[in-house]
Amino acid sequence: MFIVDDQPLVRHGLRWILGAHSDIDVVGEAGDPHEAVQRLDQSAADVALCGFNLPDDDGLGLVQRLLRHDPALRILIVSVVGDGPMPRRLLAAGALGYVSKTRDAAVVVRALREVAAGRRFIDDSLGGRILFESSPFDRLSPRELEVTRLMVEGRRNHEIALALRVAESTVRTLRSRALGKLDVRGEGALMRLAIDHGWVARGG
Repeated sequence: MFIVDDQPLVRHGLRWILGAHSDIDVVGEAGDPHEAVQRLDQSAADVALCGFNLPDDDGLGLVQRLLRHDPALRILIVSVVGDGPMPRRLLAAGALGYVSKTRDAAVVVRALREVAAGRRFIDDSLGGRILFESSPFDRLSPRELEVTRLMVEGRRNHEIALALRVAESTVRTLRSRALGKLDVRGEGALMRLAIDHGWVARGG
């Protein structure tokens, strides 16, 4: 597990909390997105716990950068932002979990375990129903979401297969399932859907 937060005391506190659990191994930390990408490369972490407000970027940009670098990475956002469209956009962009910084340590640990297992986690205090209610991307499994995100970036099947370290036939299967669940045909329709639901910015 890798920690990304701009506050050293927060990172130290999270290390102390998580270090008490034998099934959680903190292998690195970073204070900004650039440092996070560099150090994650050396850590072999499969889960990242990320703050939202970071130097030179926000949580949405960080999620997008980390997943471009490692599409298989599982991300839990810990933030004080509890309403508005941003939590939904972070989840649509590929974060698997979202928990409030106001919650106690037990909730953070539970969220981290769920995300590490490839399952979504939404803090009850944030109103999970509201966060998900208008997003068709919630229908996708974590693996389908990874493939869909790479499709939106314009990557071809063989490129996705290399990025995710799976067979190209597996990518074709996941692609077909994802498009079926989203009820869209082709990359153009998928891109329009992604824009409509805040996955990517309009005009970019």
